[in-house]
Amino acid sequence: THASQSVDFVTASPRRTLSRDESPQRSPQGSESPPDLSSDPLYMLIGELTDDPVCQDGVIQDARLTEVLTRLWDGVARKPKDWVVAWQAMVIPMDKQTEVLKKFLNLAFMQTEDPELAPLVAAELCKAHKIKTRSMEEALISFGPNLDGIVAMNEDAWHVYSNFLVHVSPKPAASGWGWSRVGWSWTVWWQFVEKCTQSLDPSRAYDVIALILRLIQDREGQPLGQLPSWTEGVKLQKVIEKLSDLSGSEHVEVLDRLSLQGVDTDGLASICCLE
Repeated sequence: THASQSVDFVTASPRRTLSRDESPQRSPQGSESPPDLSSDPLYMLIGELTDDPVCQDGVIQDARLTEVLTRLWDGVARKPKDWVVAWQAMVIPMDKQTEVLKKFLNLAFMQTEDPELAPLVAAELCKAHKIKTRSMEEALISFGPNLDGIVAMNEDAWHVYSNFLVHVSPKPAASGWGWSRVGWSWTVWWQFVEKCTQSLDPSRAYDVIALILRLIQDREGQPLGQLPSWTEGVKLQKVIEKLSDLSGSEHVEVLDRLSLQGVDTDGLASICCLE
């Protein structure tokens, strides 16, 4: 994923645009001038933030914040790492993180061209320790009661919840995705999932969790019932029990519905003591 790549801050020169995986070449013996950063949109925006910040005297400047976020969305940020650099330059106080994230998500929910970008950016900000998971949790909770109105304008807006929660799920052994962090266990992550979805309508929370299961299954390339990271302990039992509570259905009905939603339920019945 883009989030796992290590990308240099300087991404382009005026003469040639570098690919995402390409690094700038050093000039042999100084035969060429260093890249001119003055025309790099991200570099220019960061320079502007020094004199025209988004937060002054502890107060978020709403119009300025909207302008900066819109410019980043419109192409100034070409990859998630650019958002991390820009976020740091915005110098947002910790107690204002939720306020800024709500503005970020408000714009993100309307993005239809690249719906996976916003949750990837949010996850990258968490992993880089630029925002607290608690701030993201509060922001997601705040949208819960109004999500149906947002979905009326973008039917897939709720996918932001699922994609973000997958990006920050504990890193499975030998996998190239997920979040490896001391103390970030499956249990802690699952509690985080429950908190982030608590304000959603029960049927919407069910769909968010079901999509999480399918996305993880697709990333791992095998059913959850065959993944050691999911079959140990009572992890799957907790998930099925949660879905049962949200839908008011028996466990066997939950499995049937998950199957229709693209989740391979092979082995889940026996794991969940339904056989």
